[in-house]
Amino acid sequence: MLDEKYAYKELVEKVVDYAKEEISSEAIESFQKHIETKLADFKPTLMVYGTYNAGKSTLLNALFGKEEMANTGDSPETAEVHGYEYKGYTIYDTPGINAPIEHEEVTSEHLSKCEVVLFVMSNDGSLEEEYVYNRISEIVKANKPLLIVLNNKKNTDPTSKESIDEINKVNINLSKIGDRHGIKNIEDKVSLCMVNAKTALKGKVENKKLLLNRSNIKQLETSIETLLNESGNREVINALNLYIREFIERVISIIDAKIDNPELQKVEELITYLEKFKQKSDIELKNIVISKVNTLENGLRERLLNQSKSDEINQYVEERTDDISHELELKFKKISYTLNEKIEQFTNEMDAISLQYNNINISDKESSDSNSKFLEENIKNVLKNKDLMTNITKETLLKLREFKILFKGKWEKTLGKYAGRFANVLTVAITAYEAYQAYSEHEKQVEAQRQHVLSAKNTSEEFAETLKTNVFNSIDEVLENVFDVLIKEYRTTSNKLNIQHSEVIRNKKNLQNLIYNL
Repeated sequence: MLDEKYAYKELVEKVVDYAKEEISSEAIESFQKHIETKLADFKPTLMVYGTYNAGKSTLLNALFGKEEMANTGDSPETAEVHGYEYKGYTIYDTPGINAPIEHEEVTSEHLSKCEVVLFVMSNDGSLEEEYVYNRISEIVKANKPLLIVLNNKKNTDPTSKESIDEINKVNINLSKIGDRHGIKNIEDKVSLCMVNAKTALKGKVENKKLLLNRSNIKQLETSIETLLNESGNREVINALNLYIREFIERVISIIDAKIDNPELQKVEELITYLEKFKQKSDIELKNIVISKVNTLENGLRERLLNQSKSDEINQYVEERTDDISHELELKFKKISYTLNEKIEQFTNEMDAISLQYNNINISDKESSDSNSKFLEENIKNVLKNKDLMTNITKETLLKLREFKILFKGKWEKTLGKYAGRFANVLTVAITAYEAYQAYSEHEKQVEAQRQHVLSAKNTSEEFAETLKTNVFNSIDEVLENVFDVLIKEYRTTSNKLNIQHSEVIRNKKNLQNLIYNL
């Protein structure tokens, strides 16, 4: 723990050193204060989040047993984040995700600071809203422990078929959004509790046990306590990393906006875009792989358990891997198209700037100072090399089309390696079955079944993990060959234009390197 705290202190010192000239002293102080506070106790904090008007503030009042602890009502009362002490922890009340935009911005900023999330939705709406589940998936992908509170505003009997159907509906929608975003078994990563916040508050204030029992608030309190106790250093570290990353990205955006050389500003904005687009593409591509490989793993295990023929199993795996390849190929085409559009936009903007310099004649400007002459000459050189840059871009983007060939060769080797393993699993099952037939003993049957299930499970999991690793490596290879080459070329361009802003650009590069190390 001491080593981790020391590492964070060193990291914060570097961030502050590179950012102090680019951002306000108040922002720096707020950044340092939050990190110092978190490092002081390493305790997780809990954030009450969710849909606007779902009953978040009423729920908070119920937890504390006080009617005026948090404001309630139909109007968007919660415009700021309010913190309250709760059993030794800090719990925050925040605006809803579908509240006015300025409120949502406050919520999003604070989300990066908290480790545990209490997500409130009501059964009188929002159960089928896709944007709600998209936001939930973002929290899960950020590795934040999540407890969904389904506020029973309709006051239905918790044991009734209607309530059970509502809970099942949430779980089904979670599963769907998890598959879409490549989150394996998302429903296992999220806890769910139905509570009537209004009844719970009334029971607390009036000290009526019957109302408290009917509201189910006791179960929620137990779930919250368990979640906070189980959330340790890992969650705090995840939240710290996210908070630091977002702070650095904000500083980088400020740096790009402050550059007063229009040519250099355009190049630096493009470099920032490429860095972010690479990260975004990496996440989206690998989410496709995770989702597809999960499906493949389940199907493979089922076929091994059912003792399908080897040819059928191999055909199934080949079809699924072809599907993965096809989906990734489509995604790479979208990435290529988006990159082409961005580079074309950049080229057009640089063409417009070039009109200002086409008639520059350095020899006619003897009165100009040396820096101005040097700047003009470098701009002319950069613009002369525009065609070269365009060609490099085209050649680089062609590498995206090579992915299918790259992936095809790797998965064929993987399939060839595991074809024998699939056959062995089937042989084990048949042998075990014959042993059971021969001895007709219950113990033999149980052992045979157990051996077969374990063998199918282990083989399907190992194959899926190997396939996923190979595809991830191929994705990394292609993205590096595409984005890193482009970023390198535009950094060279930036260096040629960079005369007055050398220290600013150096700070930006250093900050980007810090993001890579998080």
